Amino acid sequence: MASPPDGHQLKPAPAKPLTDLDFHSGARIEELHQLIQEYHARSPGSREGPELHLAKDVIFSLLGVVQNSDGKLPAVNRYLLLSGGVQQGTVDVDLGIPHHLSLGGDYDADFTLLVPILNAAGVPVTLDMKESPPGHTQISLQPFDPATLHRWSDCCLGDEAYLSAELVSAWFARSFAAAAKDVRVEHRGCITSVVVLVGHCRVLYDLVPTVALKGWPEVAQPWLAQAHFWDGKLMDEEVSGGFYLLPSTSGASWRLAFSTSEMHLRKILPLPLLQAFRAATAVLGHHLSAGLGPYHIFTLVLRACERLPASYLGREENAAHTWLGLLDDLSACLVRRCLPHYFLPQWNVLEGLPHREKERLAQALARVRADPSKFLRRAVEGAKEATRLAKAFRTPNVSAVAS
Repeated sequence: MASPPDGHQLKPAPAKPLTDLDFHSGARIEELHQLIQEYHARSPGSREGPELHLAKDVIFSLLGVVQNSDGKLPAVNRYLLLSGGVQQGTVDVDLGIPHHLSLGGDYDADFTLLVPILNAAGVPVTLDMKESPPGHTQISLQPFDPATLHRWSDCCLGDEAYLSAELVSAWFARSFAAAAKDVRVEHRGCITSVVVLVGHCRVLYDLVPTVALKGWPEVAQPWLAQAHFWDGKLMDEEVSGGFYLLPSTSGASWRLAFSTSEMHLRKILPLPLLQAFRAATAVLGHHLSAGLGPYHIFTLVLRACERLPASYLGREENAAHTWLGLLDDLSACLVRRCLPHYFLPQWNVLEGLPHREKERLAQALARVRADPSKFLRRAVEGAKEATRLAKAFRTPNVSAVAS
């Protein structure tokens, strides 16, 4: 090797880490990043417009009809409206059936509406968690007034007048379907899905009958006392001002939920992390089951915020790394057969998932992880197809109409 003119030895250039490759699959991180960005650009975000306001008016009007039919619902209610349907991971509910409604094919915009069924203000409600699975509870109506007990007697079980989540969900679905003559209504597990057509816009509302409670459950007090990523970003009352009981498929049992808290937490999540979450949901959506859905991936998102710095999660170029990390986290949870609930870490939300189902999900996840680019491209194509279907619905074939 020739020596340089000045007689000094040439020093090798410092090695540059190959951070542009995914070690497991060999996929180019830049390509994954571009696909995630393309999916985010093509998938509809939060929409505004007069159609959505009119659709909301229709839903509230129909809920008024339900209330007037037998007086079960409170005359004055405080609903919680969440952007995105339950298939987007807004709440942890069991659809109970594999049938999914499709964006573009069935609806153009989607929301989740929590509908409190009781006026619990001022009532000394006690949650009985001794005879329920972890994270679940029973609620007795005995502390309520005789009129409330009479109204809900057909949805109660046992001498303690335990309000049955299963019976309440069935009643709500029947009552809403009877009130809604001109809209599409489907009873999916413990929720009632309604598609309202306003002009050429189809708006999906996933209605969830709930029990809304003030304060914070005692079982979650240890979690509240710990340090969290949202400290200094949210006020305590935004996180711990109230919680919900959502219906489960376990007879009288209700599932503890922290939907208001999660709504505020979503507002401060880094955008690249949200993009990674939505891409993961899109890629895994068809493989997820009743026992493991998009909400569980959202749980991984919240747990990631606890252990990773916001400066990392907030960097746009890290969206692909974050997406791969969510897949790896989910795979590890399936191997360990354990995914702790974010607000109740002692609750393993995979506890009731059958072993055979865990194996099926692990195999599906392994296929995605082995060729992530292929499955992201499929998600992008799915977003394109949803746009095409929505456009076809708005502008039907003129020749077909003429014939």
